[in-house]
Amino acid sequence: LLQMEVPSDLALLPGHIFQLLEALHKEQERRATPGPMETPVPTMPSCFFNVSRGEAEQLLERNAGSGNMVLRPGGHGHGISVTTRQTLNSMALVRHYKVVSVGQGYLISVDTPYYCSSLAEVVQYFVEKSKGSLQPLSLEYCRKL
Repeated sequence: LLQMEVPSDLALLPGHIFQLLEALHKEQERRATPGPMETPVPTMPSCFFNVSRGEAEQLLERNAGSGNMVLRPGGHGHGISVTTRQTLNSMALVRHYKVVSVGQGYLISVDTPYYCSSLAEVVQYFVEKSKGSLQPLSLEYCRKL
């Protein structure tokens, strides 16, 4: 077990003990304050798939009973996109929405842009706005078969 202290029974010169105490103090400060490189990695919802626009459409079509919305990488490797597939008058209606990372959150590119603090909140936005008719794709059941 790591203890953040200089042992008192060390047989060292006073200068060496001072250097150890100084190094210990710097390490304690470093651990207490997160560095600029320690930016949090966004947690991806289970409906995120690393697929192209066309592959997302096929995924939703093939798994119609398991949800009708996926998150995927945005076009040209920028941001995140949401792909939805709904049936309207026996016709498949597929839509794509751009989600842009802004500061600590995300901006959904809709008629009136909507800000979310997480990708999970982006998913929740579409579920709520559609009054539940949009549901995130879940392949958990399919994977268990």
